[in-house]
Amino acid sequence: MAVNVEGSKGNYAHAGNLKSRVSLYDYREPQFDPVDVAADLMPADPRLVLDVGCGHGRYLKRLRADHPAAAVVGIDAAPGMLSEVEPPIMVADARAIPYPDGSVDAVLAMHMLYHVPDIAKAVGEFRRVLKPGGTLLVSTNTHDDMAEPYAHWARAIRAVLGPDTYIPSAEVANFDSANAPDYLEAAFGSVERFEKRGLVSVPEPRPLMDYLVSIRSYVDCDDAAFDRILAVAAAELESHFAAHDVFEFEKAIVFYRCR
Repeated sequence: MAVNVEGSKGNYAHAGNLKSRVSLYDYREPQFDPVDVAADLMPADPRLVLDVGCGHGRYLKRLRADHPAAAVVGIDAAPGMLSEVEPPIMVADARAIPYPDGSVDAVLAMHMLYHVPDIAKAVGEFRRVLKPGGTLLVSTNTHDDMAEPYAHWARAIRAVLGPDTYIPSAEVANFDSANAPDYLEAAFGSVERFEKRGLVSVPEPRPLMDYLVSIRSYVDCDDAAFDRILAVAAAELESHFAAHDVFEFEKAIVFYRCR
């Protein structure tokens, strides 16, 4: 599956879409924060840390608090995502990180590699800038993550645009738990895997509809067609909640620590 580059650019023009998606997981049990997981996997005393694809800075805030003596730099290809992030920050591509060879203690790439057109090149860049023994932390979704809502959104999109329409969730398959080890093991001698799962029980349609709205830029259609997609999705959710108290699905994230 090719990366929808223009869709990604539009979706990450500002932080609002990402925040809408993250808020859906407020209904997850047991609750866990991926930021806590990443913080626990960090090396003890880093001096220079790069958060590549840092978004609106969720991980940066925690790492800067945990490692006040370190320079923790936020990097993102979308300038709009950095508007809420405190410096040091820079706009840069994961495939061309402007740091010297062997200069960085740790690199984070949290839920971003599936957006990169050349994943192997980005992973190679992470390896290049890391010091010998440096740590790369990567996160992505498992191959079975959020199966029920993705199926719901796919039905709504294809009901309006046809059976062969590009589905936004398909992009994650570029780099998920099924193929991530192949990319990472090609560049790193040690790749450790950590998985976190939780059941998401959404009590009303609105958070699911907000998520669908947040991926608008990935759906190649005019606004009138997207309004019809929303109407189909809303009608299906109305039928679901007429028969069920909640909409349930499993949220599953995998983390890799590479050295």
